[in-house]
Amino acid sequence: MITVQDILDIPELDLRLLAGQRATSNPVRWVHITEVPDPTRWLRGGELLLTTGYGFVGSEEEQVARLRALIDHNLSGLGFGTGFSFDKVPEALVRVAEEYDFPLFEVPYHVPFIAITEAVASKIVNEQYTLLQRSLAVHEKLTKIVLEEKGLEAILATLSALVGCAAVLYDFHGVVLCETTYRRKLSAETVAELWRQISERRADRQTFALSVQGVPSGVQVYPVVASHRIGAFLAAVKDSGEFSDYDRIILHHVVTVTALELVKKKAVDETEKRLAGDFFDELIASDLYEEEIARRLAFFGLDPRAAHLVLLAEAGEGSECRDAPPRPEPQWQTTPQDVRERLHWAVDEFLARRGLPFISAARENAVAVLLEPGDNDPAALVAMAGELREAIAGVLPELPVSVGVGRPHGRLTDLRQSYFEASYAIRIRRLKGECGVVASFDDLGS
Repeated sequence: MITVQDILDIPELDLRLLAGQRATSNPVRWVHITEVPDPTRWLRGGELLLTTGYGFVGSEEEQVARLRALIDHNLSGLGFGTGFSFDKVPEALVRVAEEYDFPLFEVPYHVPFIAITEAVASKIVNEQYTLLQRSLAVHEKLTKIVLEEKGLEAILATLSALVGCAAVLYDFHGVVLCETTYRRKLSAETVAELWRQISERRADRQTFALSVQGVPSGVQVYPVVASHRIGAFLAAVKDSGEFSDYDRIILHHVVTVTALELVKKKAVDETEKRLAGDFFDELIASDLYEEEIARRLAFFGLDPRAAHLVLLAEAGEGSECRDAPPRPEPQWQTTPQDVRERLHWAVDEFLARRGLPFISAARENAVAVLLEPGDNDPAALVAMAGELREAIAGVLPELPVSVGVGRPHGRLTDLRQSYFEASYAIRIRRLKGECGVVASFDDLGS
């Protein structure tokens, strides 16, 4: 980024600043030369304007009005060439420029404007070339991370290191998929407030900025579009200072590779879930021999020699509940597909964090889990199911979700029984008007 001060610092130009010292950090997008009284119709903002003063010929009131028009058009500064229409820069212009913190400098008669435009153009081209080289290096670094399958954590960690920012990646429903820190961790309140503001603009497919209390710098939010739909939101929070052009280039690269990672992850997840669903269908229908069940379990990373049980997380309707407490209204219109995806994600995320071997599959309005618990203590299993229910409630607060717990079975052909035990336990509690509960096989009364 070229600033007014960078141009003033070029010794051979012999420029003299007359006003606006505090604003010499203004970025210069380009240099424009004009002699018309009102050139604003041909300007876009951010230009450094050069003039010999012909357009300022007139009364002091006219001079001031023309300068104010330029200031209002967000120019970066004004270079006034002396020795033509004026021997020196009019005092009225200096006074108004200082009043508005607008950089105004004198260009001596012996300095041609082309010397300034060439110097600025050279600096801009060199800076853009350097920026391009750095951008390519970032692209190669992020591409390598994706090809080496290091995941979202490595992508966001690279972003934090390069930009100097904390980063939070939310899915479309506000669940934090990944979070990285820089110097200090964002508080839970800040993460929640970020999502509250993002959720109000979820339909916006453009980048936008947020202002969050307690965050000294601004927040940039980038929608991550994958498969023609917004799959996530990336929020970048600078520890100090503003986001530079280089920072924004890095963020765009990160958004691109994040989208690729999400598409890849979605394809893998859908394949695994389809295979797991087929296995559950055949297991429940008793269509598999013991040897085939053992082979399938090993394929999914479970030990065929260990005991397994089924957990069933089932979303219900509030109208089914007796004496149910009021539940919060959803912040946005949800679809059955949204509910299924959020329920499945919450179950998988909880069990993955516990480090237990499992496979899961969607079952209408429920998620079935074949779990290798390790500890077969009934009380411990029920306690874990309660923690699972609480974790799901954090993702689906608007719906009652019950968790059924089947018994562990060591004989492979009996695994289907654990599914029916979990399902029947939930059904009996529902018949009693109870929902959003943990229901174990003991509830069957046998």
